[in-house]
Amino acid sequence: MIPLHANSLLLVYFFGVGACIGSFLNVVIARLPNDESVVRPRSRCPTCKNPIAWYDNIPLLSFLLLRARCRHCGARIALRYFVVEFLMGALSAALWLRFGWSWEMLLWLPMFAALLAIAYLDIDEWWVPDRIVFPAMLWVGAGSFLPGGVSPIDALWGLGPALLAVSVAWVFQKLTGKEGLGFGDVKLLAVLGLATGLMGGLGILVLAALQATVIGVVVLLTGGHQSHKADGHREGQATENPNDDGEEEEEWIPPPRAIPFGPFLVLATFEVVLLPSLFGDLHLRFVQMIMESIG
Repeated sequence: MIPLHANSLLLVYFFGVGACIGSFLNVVIARLPNDESVVRPRSRCPTCKNPIAWYDNIPLLSFLLLRARCRHCGARIALRYFVVEFLMGALSAALWLRFGWSWEMLLWLPMFAALLAIAYLDIDEWWVPDRIVFPAMLWVGAGSFLPGGVSPIDALWGLGPALLAVSVAWVFQKLTGKEGLGFGDVKLLAVLGLATGLMGGLGILVLAALQATVIGVVVLLTGGHQSHKADGHREGQATENPNDDGEEEEEWIPPPRAIPFGPFLVLATFEVVLLPSLFGDLHLRFVQMIMESIG
């Protein structure tokens, strides 16, 4: 048994590791939409373009010590940088509490980092990037052969919820003429199904849909959100490039007061993985109800 003080030190250690990962995620979230390298050049102020020294780039601490302002030009540093670092630190510590030293910890720590980046990119850009989703598919596919995770067969069955979502979205679009679910969300759901199996994937889909419905109703009643125009170069969306007829395609624009579904899939995954005794039992009851109604 690991002594209590050692557990506390490891908890702090994993929080610090997660915060460092979050610092890198901030670079990914800022640069990926502009098709920039996440490695070079080094971090710089988006306003004055001056490189950020290492001592001004310490996760969480630098934000507080600089009082959220650039040392060179005094421009305000967005709160999101601090939030992403803190969230990733908290998620990393929570994974340690949940799994300890295990293959599950090895599997889910990179996955949580990828999911957090996807959530923010979907909020900002309505974009679930293939360059994150496809490596994540390979990662969880390989993880199915490790002890403690779902088996390769269960992982393949986990693609079922994504196929179900595609079918429902297709029927919805045919009946209403409106897009109900983006293909990026389907690919994300496929990754989550591969990682958690059929029941886990169904549970994540149900929890995400329930929570998205609640937030969607609040948004509609309050009118508190206006969607912005998505950039045309995203995977799976229309672009400004001329088509074969020499005409430009229109950029895809989210409907008024729409909300992206990807962040809810991410949130539901965090809940199911970290709090299985609470959300795991809850989603199983919902899935059982659905199965009984179908039967």
